[in-house]
Amino acid sequence: MIYPNLWRALVIVLCMLLSITGLHAETTLRIASPLVAPDSDNPYRALSLPSSISSQVMYDPLVVIGRDGKVAPWLLTAWDSEGSKVWRLTLRQGVTFSNGVPLAADAIVGSVMDMQTPKGRAWTVGSSLANIDRAEALSGDTVSIILKRPDPMFPWRMAIWRLPEPESWKTRKGDPSQPSAANTGPFSMVERGEARLVYDANPYAWNKPAADHLELIHLPDQTARLQAMNADAIDIALQMGTGDRELIESIGGQMFERRTTRVMYMTFTKEHVPESNPVHDVRVRLALNYGVNRQRISELLLDGRGKMQGQLVLPGAPGYVEELKSFPYDPEKAKALLKEAGYEDGLALSIRFAPAGADDMVVYQQAAQDLRQIGVKLDLLNAAVSEMTRMMFAGDFRADMFGNFGRGLDPLGDFRYRSCIGQTGKYPPYFCDKVSLGFVRKAQQATSIEEVDALMQQVTRQEYNNPPGIFLWPGIMVDALSTSVVSADGYGDYYDYIPYHAIKIAD
Repeated sequence: MIYPNLWRALVIVLCMLLSITGLHAETTLRIASPLVAPDSDNPYRALSLPSSISSQVMYDPLVVIGRDGKVAPWLLTAWDSEGSKVWRLTLRQGVTFSNGVPLAADAIVGSVMDMQTPKGRAWTVGSSLANIDRAEALSGDTVSIILKRPDPMFPWRMAIWRLPEPESWKTRKGDPSQPSAANTGPFSMVERGEARLVYDANPYAWNKPAADHLELIHLPDQTARLQAMNADAIDIALQMGTGDRELIESIGGQMFERRTTRVMYMTFTKEHVPESNPVHDVRVRLALNYGVNRQRISELLLDGRGKMQGQLVLPGAPGYVEELKSFPYDPEKAKALLKEAGYEDGLALSIRFAPAGADDMVVYQQAAQDLRQIGVKLDLLNAAVSEMTRMMFAGDFRADMFGNFGRGLDPLGDFRYRSCIGQTGKYPPYFCDKVSLGFVRKAQQATSIEEVDALMQQVTRQEYNNPPGIFLWPGIMVDALSTSVVSADGYGDYYDYIPYHAIKIAD
């Protein structure tokens, strides 16, 4: 029997221990995402947010790209090369995987070997890093990466490369039903479901997480994510609309803009349509750029977040031309160009696109309304994302234009998708500028980032005068954070990466 005085003494001692040790109630960070990769804890399956979030919370990237477009250390602390074909990488010391194995050069060597298998080549990251020939460990924390051909842009490409622990990955990679591979990131997966993934804090993480647990909830519908935030069922909702700001702020939440590597534009399918089609005339393409009031669309529909672009390159990336501004809204100049091209009485065009949310649809509708003022009737053709992807790789859009994006931090690599390099299915690529192609070919052979920058700036200037599409703005991703988020240091500071460890939830 425990006497009342003894009970009181035990309670007092327990309270003292709690105050001394700083013990607290465990916290769970709840994130709702519109996309979750099917193979959710495979670090090689998805490139960018939001689809990559399920593996990003677990596996650290080798490097991150900061708001200035420059490569910054993460798992790597240094990288250098002479000639851009052989790269020497230095790993961060003192990092340990979640199974207690120290991070060492063999993790990179093993990762390269995995990506070079037939299955690894089929993964998105493996195919994107196909220029790697082999990796050789030089010491415990240094490794040499030998490329098949020189690539001054290789440091930027390493931002999509995330590392699992080699031995645990051997079991996991062939069987997704197996436990996740060990990781260095802030959280480790403990439960894998179709609509809900559960993670615990990784006790070995070098970036210690502020939360004890993390739940990733798959909510494809934007309205459902908004309702979940309103019901206090989630702490963060990814990829919301700027039109949601009023409601989010009314319940004490905040809207955070997240950086993406995309630059949005409406692409002309010039090579897929007869030469009689108006988009073959550069004057028509210039007129369409002068005919869209981007500033008004940004202010009215995007909460002023659309920063105008006159190029498909982001600041800090090779090929960015700082003085090159967006096309001003000039309907009279647009009409004059159309008259000069023989379309004084107007013309009709079509555009196919896959809206990612309500904001996208309204943007296209407003652009169509602007173009109507200069005599251009733009027929809007909706498509599902899967359909657009098929059309992209088959080269069969059945429209004069389509909604597209440039890879703004990798303009040289972007030409693999959007120029006359190679063949797209049975059709030619959708836009071919042979002047630009000459500079691109030289840039592909360059061995220094300075050479690539100078050559790609020539491409950027050429595309301004011979536009491959209607330039818009960098991709805008806005996330909503609830009142339960006490702090989120660094949120939005990196391209396609969130420092999950720094997100603190109220006890």
